[in-house]
This record gives sequence, C-alpha cells and structure tokens, in this order.
Amino acid sequence: MPDRINTRLATRTAEMLALPHQVCRRRDCRRNNACSWHRNANGEPCCLINLTAEQRAIFDDVYRAARFAQGFLGTNPEYFQAQAGEQRELDDLAIAIARKSRDRFNRAKWDEAWRARERQAGTRG
Repeated sequence: MPDRINTRLATRTAEMLALPHQVCRRRDCRRNNACSWHRNANGEPCCLINLTAEQRAIFDDVYRAARFAQGFLGTNPEYFQAQAGEQRELDDLAIAIARKSRDRFNRAKWDEAWRARERQAGTRG
C-alpha cells in the first residue's frame, strides 16, 4: 500500500465490506454503516486500525483491485475477464466499488465496458 491512499475509494471499499458496522469503534460510523472518520496521517478510514493482519490483507486486495478497476476498466478489454471463481468475485466487487467513484476515467467508455462485461457474463451463465 502507498503511504497515502485514495480516501474516497478506501471509504467505499470499507463500506462495501461492512467495516463501519462490523469493526469500527466510532458510534456514528456504526449507526450509519458509513465511514465518517479518517486518519489524517494517511487518509485511511479509522476502522482499518481494528482489523487483524488477515482482515487487512483482504481489504488491501479489494482496495487494490478497485483502484485498478477505477483507472483501467474500459481502456484495456483484456482486464477483468475472469468468468468464475474467487477472481471473478473479487473483480465484481472491485468494479462495484470503482463504479461509484467520482474520479474514474472516461465515464461513458467505462460504463459501456462494464455493460458489455455484464452482457458477456449473462450469455455464459
């Protein structure tokens, strides 16, 4: 992980993994199931400090995939082609998180690539 992460993307990742509700010690985060507090030093949601090493590794994997999806889906069609298994699940989660990012690259192209991926998955299933 870089020293400073994309706070908005890390927040969406934590929320998709239900970390505010499951592990955060801040009452308003738990009640709203949304990250409201971030560490100033590196921009991480506060709930990440409560994770075990194994849980943090899972968060890091999903965050990296979401960051990758945010920048590349729609620009390189060979990425995110897994059809089944754990990689497909990780890809789907990463895409769902990145899709809500306000700063994803080329929204129209990105959305079209996402829809094409969904159509392709529907014809194979």
